[in-house]
Amino acid sequence: MTIISRPVSSANTATGVAVIVLPIIAIAVKFITPGWMLVIFFYAGILLGAGYVFLVVMAASGFFGRRAAFAFVSPSRARIAGLGHGIALVLFTFFLVDGGDNDDWSSPFITVLGLDRDAFSDVTGGLAGVAFFAAIGFYVWFIVEWAIALRAKRRVV
Repeated sequence: MTIISRPVSSANTATGVAVIVLPIIAIAVKFITPGWMLVIFFYAGILLGAGYVFLVVMAASGFFGRRAAFAFVSPSRARIAGLGHGIALVLFTFFLVDGGDNDDWSSPFITVLGLDRDAFSDVTGGLAGVAFFAAIGFYVWFIVEWAIALRAKRRVV
């Protein structure tokens, strides 16, 4: 059996690193305005952690190395899906309105820009919802692209 390898693409490597690092940046952004949603994130840590580990496995096997799965297909759709997921997560945590028991609800967007909390909380909450569903959609799309790439790799190897 002949083992086929492809040249390592710097764009694939950069995308793989971004796909792995962007969810960590999203968590860091959430710490700007900690609240009850941050507590919920920690309680859902096992589920979120499993999703992140699967994301790292897909990125590592898809983008890194001479036998990376996305090297055997056109990787542009996978790059869009992976980066879209990470960017949508960062935007979700940036616009997520959250607070504590003291009625000090805000989002990192409102806090960083110094905007009026009452005027912008509904808008940022809506943007957070859109970003949340976009992140889920991009994640599912990335899974599909990864599965297609694995299948193409198995046909060639």
